[in-house]
Amino acid sequence: MAETWHSPPPPHDTVVIVHSLAISVEQLCARSPDAPSIGDLRPKFCVVCGQPSRDHGGVLQIVGHGMYSRQVRGLSEAAWIVIWVRRYLCLVCGHTISLLPDWLHPWRWYAATVIVEALCRHCILRETPRLIGIRFGRPADEPRWRSLDRWREQLLISPTLWGWLGLRLGVRRAAAGRGEAGSYLCRLLAEGNRQIRAGVEMLNAVPAAVRATLRDLVHNRKRAGTTGQFPPGRASSFSSVPTRRALPTEKGSGPDPP
Repeated sequence: MAETWHSPPPPHDTVVIVHSLAISVEQLCARSPDAPSIGDLRPKFCVVCGQPSRDHGGVLQIVGHGMYSRQVRGLSEAAWIVIWVRRYLCLVCGHTISLLPDWLHPWRWYAATVIVEALCRHCILRETPRLIGIRFGRPADEPRWRSLDRWREQLLISPTLWGWLGLRLGVRRAAAGRGEAGSYLCRLLAEGNRQIRAGVEMLNAVPAAVRATLRDLVHNRKRAGTTGQFPPGRASSFSSVPTRRALPTEKGSGPDPP
């Protein structure tokens, strides 16, 4: 699960940086034999200090740092599933790099694909919160779903709901209602290179569009950007990435379900 090294990591505080990873739900849930190996997934360079994964002598500078589990909601009728996240440690700066799939935001209970589909159904197709909740594993006797209102207000504003794209897409404030949130969703899906059409065709385009917006993403709790903004050999503290201040994610969010 983890690799060993000849010298201990430097005595710096560890900060988790998240890098999106294309991989199936089944592989992450079961840690199946056909899942990518630790070497296949190893980052080419550290996005914090810019050092390559191996030095000039071929010695590893970014080593395996085990895995951790986290729970995700909305991807199955069982409501909660457990996935495994691969983690690496940079021996030069002491930071860790966790590899999330490109359908999941950090610090969110629900998958990113679920959030966008739910908002499309709520803000564009005008389905009721109760019906949307049932689709994603919520009890049928709950007519309200507060998360829909929270996601609508934070879309393209919160760092963990595409906030890093907001200014570029012309969004400078939270959506005032479902109509404005629907226009925000159209801009987000277009960013994923998907044509916007009504009804089922739009919903079918959601997974690919969402994954396109999260692919090759580097993320910490306050800022985000693509790996192209952090070239090898150049240190970065995310200072060059415009973003808004962090907003709350799910109420009381953490690795365990509420």
